[in-house]
Amino acid sequence: MGSGKSSSGRRIASLLRWNFIDTDSLVEEKEGVAVSEIFTQKGEDYFRTAEREALHSVSSRSRTVVACGGGTPCSEENINLMKSSGVTVYLKLPAEALASRLGKSRTKRPLIAGVSGDELVARVRDLLEKRDVWYGQADLVVDGLNTSDEEITSLIADLVRSRGAYL
Repeated sequence: MGSGKSSSGRRIASLLRWNFIDTDSLVEEKEGVAVSEIFTQKGEDYFRTAEREALHSVSSRSRTVVACGGGTPCSEENINLMKSSGVTVYLKLPAEALASRLGKSRTKRPLIAGVSGDELVARVRDLLEKRDVWYGQADLVVDGLNTSDEEITSLIADLVRSRGAYL
């Protein structure tokens, strides 16, 4: 949450001249409501199932950059599918930086709804600790705090090309 997956994904797709897909957007399109409403109306388990289905629907596409929600890689099935179908990237930022970005965001984030200040930092830190085992499996871990947007885009595009994916 708040690491810049969607904005970085769009830039990378543009550089590679590929398509871009955000799995949260796919879920919202299919369900007809925002992710925050899915959490409220149907719960997190329902959302995770819809998220997994969205991931499956995009995993066979070629020349596509996919931005996944922060919880997407956090299952054996999902991380294995992601790693077998493409290059995985973790845009790593400290909890404080993420909390600052999330505090300024106008996007409703169900896992941090109604939380701010030190409590937000603690909640983000807790999520990162729980997810670290999954995030650490990425093919590339990028320091999202000390790496410019241009450098991030170039690093990821170069990795994709090194794996044999060209225009």
